[in-house]
Amino acid sequence: MGYEKMKVQRANWGSGTQQLIPLIAAGELRSELTEPFIYGTYLEVWWRCLKFSKEFTQSCRTGIFTSEAAYETFRMFGTLEDMTFQDWWTSKGHEYFSESITTLQVTLFVKRKNANVFEITVDAFQDVSTQLAGREFGFWLDQICKLNAGEGLLSEAPLSWPIFRSRISYEVISQLLNIMEIHDQIVRNAPETKLWEIGEQLRLNPLAMPRAGDYPTEIADKHKAMGQTVSNYLRKGRGLVDNAYRGVFPKYGT
Repeated sequence: MGYEKMKVQRANWGSGTQQLIPLIAAGELRSELTEPFIYGTYLEVWWRCLKFSKEFTQSCRTGIFTSEAAYETFRMFGTLEDMTFQDWWTSKGHEYFSESITTLQVTLFVKRKNANVFEITVDAFQDVSTQLAGREFGFWLDQICKLNAGEGLLSEAPLSWPIFRSRISYEVISQLLNIMEIHDQIVRNAPETKLWEIGEQLRLNPLAMPRAGDYPTEIADKHKAMGQTVSNYLRKGRGLVDNAYRGVFPKYGT
């Protein structure tokens, strides 16, 4: 009985879109106008996962991909090597992903428990035509159905990125990628660095931070706990990156 909450849209998504209405209606969105909408989204961290993936970079160089899904990801994103997120959006990303920037603001959609019934709530500006609103509502309905037909992964409905929400949050993915980048940089410059040393620098586990007066055995236990914390973060981050290359995002494991 009742409804199960599936996705909640950011309240500020619709801000600034009113100026885009004529361009959306004419299909003339440009990268410089749509760029402000891409930051802080799952699309950004999806791009970062692919950018971090050595396998994806190598496949882009050689043109050899391990699966159709990996190649499809390449078709959407293109080559990312030596590119910033802004440069990618300007040169490649907006051509495909700006299709998702519409005049409708999806504020909530829910699925009835144990039934294929959805309730979708959208907001539209007053000067959006009925024809345009209907077309865009059909677009969002299609994306939502794709999400709920599978595992609910963004890679299953890439154009749903503006309204996408996952149990793995944007903040968590961003943190994992930051830790991986810092870890790689430290190890590259100081290969003898221990995981617990990296964890202490980043204060990743407050309970494992040493205190004045700790006994040697307590310090050893905290070093072990901090090392395990860093190892767990790296394992999850690598899982996200590896899966992103395989065309699956966002997902930790196999």
